[in-house]
Order: sequence, then structure tokens, then C-alpha cells
Amino acid sequence: MFPRLMLAAGLLFALPALAGTPINETRPLAADGRVSVDNLKGEIIVRTWDRPEVRITGTLGEGVEKLLVEGGGDSLSIEVKYPQGGGGWFSRGTRSEPSQLEVTVPAKATLDVDAVSARVEINGLRGGRLTVDSVSGEVRVRDSRLASVSIDSVSGDVDAALESADISIDTVSGDVRLDGGAGDELSVETVSGDARLRLGELRRVRMETVSGDLELAARLARGGSIVADSVSGSVHLRLPADTSASLAIETFSGGITSPVGQVQTERYGPGKRLQSRLGDGAGEVRVDAFSGDVRIELTNN
Repeated sequence: MFPRLMLAAGLLFALPALAGTPINETRPLAADGRVSVDNLKGEIIVRTWDRPEVRITGTLGEGVEKLLVEGGGDSLSIEVKYPQGGGGWFSRGTRSEPSQLEVTVPAKATLDVDAVSARVEINGLRGGRLTVDSVSGEVRVRDSRLASVSIDSVSGDVDAALESADISIDTVSGDVRLDGGAGDELSVETVSGDARLRLGELRRVRMETVSGDLELAARLARGGSIVADSVSGSVHLRLPADTSASLAIETFSGGITSPVGQVQTERYGPGKRLQSRLGDGAGEVRVDAFSGDVRIELTNN
């Protein structure tokens, strides 16, 4: 009986929350296992170490139902359970105080984070995959080298310094700031949020916005592509002077500034376009905007 009770405790841990209930739990996890963290509001801080286990510390807010920890081995789920209000999903947790989670995971773990208004901070991941879904909380990632990154936010800002071959960031009104190294794929979409992207060499870049401003400073790999679409937001591309790509820009009422090529205007009605070539034109740079301005800048560094 005793071993079975210990096993059950290891697979499922539920802690009822009193006022400011402290958390201090450790669970085993494979060095490259998956960790899922779900906290409605408050804070989620993720750090890394070289141990095959996960440590969970912090404080549960008053009124929280419990902390639920399930799994172990290859996969671990950590969830702060908030009481369901009478108004459905959107009233969940309205009568509870925020909870602070500090989770230390193996550096090579894959991490999934779900939050609504909780601030998310992630540091030191190495080699796994990262997925973050947030509504209004800020998402901050530092000192991480990952196989892939996917961050979705509604109104929360995204501030990331990382390296990954595959990066996807989507926001509605949240701003995006991304600093990183070389990669294969970069996709950034916003509605009204601004995006400031400074990276190394990239092979394929896709950027879209409605009214947010887009700014990209990067090196385009030979044969690669940069495609940007905007309605009223401006687009600013800073590329090395030795970039090799065809250049095609079209706007309806927005301006075009480029050190190469000549801007052509429509004979009847609004509309501007520019078609030119950088270097021997091995890759592609294409920008379409409606009323947003487009600027191409070539740099020597």
C-alpha cells in the first residue's frame, strides 16, 4: 500500500491554496523532457540547470483552488487551478489573487507556457522547443538557444534575445523586440504592434502588419527571401551592402526610399513601385504597403 501511495503522490500533486501559500516541490524529468506551465495571472519565471528534475517554488495567491502537478519521466504538467466563476471562462480567477511560479527545468527541456495576464520570463534554455501563449502579460526570453520558438500574444509585449532556426511571433497590439543570431525561418505578424528585429543571417523572412511599424536589420542568406506586407505601418529594412537579391516594392499612397533603383509612379491615380537588383540578384526582397512608407537602407557592417 505504501509504495502505491508514494507513486500516486509523485504522479499527481494537488495543494489547496491558503493566503500566500508557499510552493516548494521537486519532480523527476528526463534531461530532454517536456514541461508545461499554466498560470492565469501573476508571474511565471523559468530558469534552467543541469539536473534531470524540475523544481517548483513560489507562492499561490489567496483563493486559488490548488497547484496541480502531473506526470514525470518524459513529461511534466504544472497548472495553477483557479475557481471557475459564474460568467464562464472570462470570469475564471476573478476572485483569486495572482500566483507567482518559479520553475527550474533541465536546460535541454522543451517548454510550453500558457498565461493570460501573468508576466512570463524565461532564461537559459538550450536545444529544446519553446511555445508561449499569452493574452496581456509581457513575455521576456533571454540567453536561450532553441530548435524552434513560437510566441503568441494579444496585448502583451514580446522582448526576446535568443537563437533559433525557426522563430514565429504573433501579436495583436503588443510590441515585438527580437535580438538574435542566424536562423532559417522568421515569421512575425502584428496588427497594431510595432516590431523591431535585429538578427544575424536569415534564409526566409515573412513579416505582416496592419498599422504597426516593422523594422528589420539582418543579413539575407544567398538565395533567401524577405517578404513584408503592411497596410498603414511603415517598413524599414537594413541590409548589408553586399546583399544579393531582386528588389520589388509597391505602395498605394506610401512613400518609397531606396539607395538603388528608381521609383515609378502610376500615370493615372496614386501608386508607386520600384524594381531593382542588389548584387547579382540571387535572393528576393519584396515589400507591399498601402499607405505605409517603405525604406531600404544598405549598411557596411
